[in-house]
Amino acid sequence: MSVQPHVDGASHDQPVTIPIDNLLHADSPRLDGEDTDHIRVLAEVGQDLPPILVHRETMRVIDGMHRLRAAKLNGRRHIAVRFFEGPAAGAFVAAVRANISHGLPLSRADREAAAERILASHPGWSDRAIGEAVGLAPTTVARIRGRRADRDGQPQARIGRDGRVRPINGAAGRRLAGRLFAEHPDASLREVAEQAGISPATARDVRERLRRGEDPVPPSWCWPSAGSRPPDAATAPAHRPPDRGGGTAPPTSS
Repeated sequence: MSVQPHVDGASHDQPVTIPIDNLLHADSPRLDGEDTDHIRVLAEVGQDLPPILVHRETMRVIDGMHRLRAAKLNGRRHIAVRFFEGPAAGAFVAAVRANISHGLPLSRADREAAAERILASHPGWSDRAIGEAVGLAPTTVARIRGRRADRDGQPQARIGRDGRVRPINGAAGRRLAGRLFAEHPDASLREVAEQAGISPATARDVRERLRRGEDPVPPSWCWPSAGSRPPDAATAPAHRPPDRGGGTAPPTSS
């Protein structure tokens, strides 16, 4: 089971009944609003529907507008609700999660628009975490994030599904881990990993590199492309392996 980042809020499981007139319409992730046919179906059920979710601070519906309209259609003046405590941005994330987990599904356009909005309110969340919240593939979220990058810039770190903060620049996390190991040689892998925002496996690799007297960042990370390598590395002729006839390749110049 995956763990998603904190939503900046929490809902109460114990429902209460309140007057419908006290409620404000939802800040809905549905671009086209409610579906009238679905409202009629719910109104014809003829039994109590699950409580709706309401943002306590604003009394705005988070999840359950179809149920609310069905209750009004049936002439009801009260409805069962569960309250969400937290900021408005967290309430919207809760609304999206609720709408993709049950009831009338969100369209792809709805989910992409929701991802765009969550990227604005929670830019530190990873593509996978946002994808799970809105029901999209991480690659789709990455594409949406890319459209925003030029005008909004990129955060220095992202929060994964496990709730941990990891730097986008892996080299920076490794160097921080190297400093932490130097300053606290008795620190555990887990402690260093959490403080540096890297995985325990990466922390172990950093520690082993330091013990061998190597840089915590692998050399290949320092020169990601041929065009950015030092001149001698970029222009040196490649080593030729022995030919299949048993001879040896001519020596390369040093």
